[in-house]
Amino acid sequence: MIRYFRDLGERIERDWLRASYNEEVFSNLVQGELEREPLIDHVNVPEIIDWIFNSSQEFRQPHQSQLFGEPPVMLFQTRRFYIEALFWLSGTTAIHEHSFSGAFTVLAGSSVHSHWRFLPSHTVNSRMICGRLERVSTEILRPGGVCPIHAGDRLIHQLFHLELPSVTIVVRTFGERQHLPQYSYLLPGLALDREDVDELRARRLIFIDGMARGHIEGLEKYAYKMVENEDLESLFYLFSTLSHRKIDGALLEDLYRVARERHGEVINLFRNACEEERRTRIITALRSKVQYHEGRFLLALLMLLPDRESIFETILLQFPGVDPLAAIETWLGVMSGKEIIGFDFSDENRLIFRSLMEGLDVEGMLQRLRTEFQESSVNAHRDRLIDHAKQMARSDLFLPLLSQSPLRREAGVRMP
Repeated sequence: MIRYFRDLGERIERDWLRASYNEEVFSNLVQGELEREPLIDHVNVPEIIDWIFNSSQEFRQPHQSQLFGEPPVMLFQTRRFYIEALFWLSGTTAIHEHSFSGAFTVLAGSSVHSHWRFLPSHTVNSRMICGRLERVSTEILRPGGVCPIHAGDRLIHQLFHLELPSVTIVVRTFGERQHLPQYSYLLPGLALDREDVDELRARRLIFIDGMARGHIEGLEKYAYKMVENEDLESLFYLFSTLSHRKIDGALLEDLYRVARERHGEVINLFRNACEEERRTRIITALRSKVQYHEGRFLLALLMLLPDRESIFETILLQFPGVDPLAAIETWLGVMSGKEIIGFDFSDENRLIFRSLMEGLDVEGMLQRLRTEFQESSVNAHRDRLIDHAKQMARSDLFLPLLSQSPLRREAGVRMP
């Protein structure tokens, strides 16, 4: 066993026993220990990797079905809590809460860490709650940083790991029954217990997915059957499954229409949540193509933050004193190309994109172009430039930056 984790675990066990294993004090107790004896002063990543390859191990590692991390490594265990290292090679966590208490500290890498608040408005059942998610704060986690974990909705958060690998050390209880279920969250405001699986529904959705991919006949027939007969929870998972595939737009619109006629405006919340899931998948897929550090940072902000103001605020946290808009333009210049950002970041596109970010209308954008290009050329290509700007404004990737652009609304994009 690595000595630091043995000593840390024994101190926590001794002090928590004195508090009669009261879960309410555990987070503060662990946080205090991690801050008193900082991990980064005693342990490094190669030491943990070397230890996991030793021939003898004191602890049983988590079952494959329980893996949270890439991978998690059990480092110390008692009957009521344990210490593990979570390696992250590509992962981005969903917005989530925990059914356990403790704290975590960063050993290597850095992450954008966002905190959220959920305001419930309507309970569908114990597995699904509708409401509104609000961002509370965003911070940059660096090696040595310590964050308490409070069970339940006292900590709703999400992480985007900037360096690979990122490694966090977690000290946590095994679980606290009063804080079950453990919800994950989708913007704009949906709480889901994904652990309580309806096995019949799961099988139906596997068939629906196969139909949406064209491997099985009957998509229209069985999708309508589910919309007309199933409960709200099943409808959400139906639309979530369909959002993973390219299906006929008219069919999807009509399925939403029928569902809305049966269940009302809650279907609009489902639709917005599915769109946000789809946008998150787009950004997650891009991460594997972008090794540029500032580019990964920008992708993190586009995934985690809801609007231009919060993105600018977080850029200033990471790079104090910079002009956020100019920094974004510099980073996009490095990431330029249709396969990454959807367009080449030419001088023309730079001016159009800046106009979209600043919320200029059509005439304001054209006037900006006239300041750097010949007026006669801009006038001659007016229709092309407007159409091109509207196409850029439709970008799912840049939604938080461009959501206030009049051209996005003119382009006919359905706004959340």
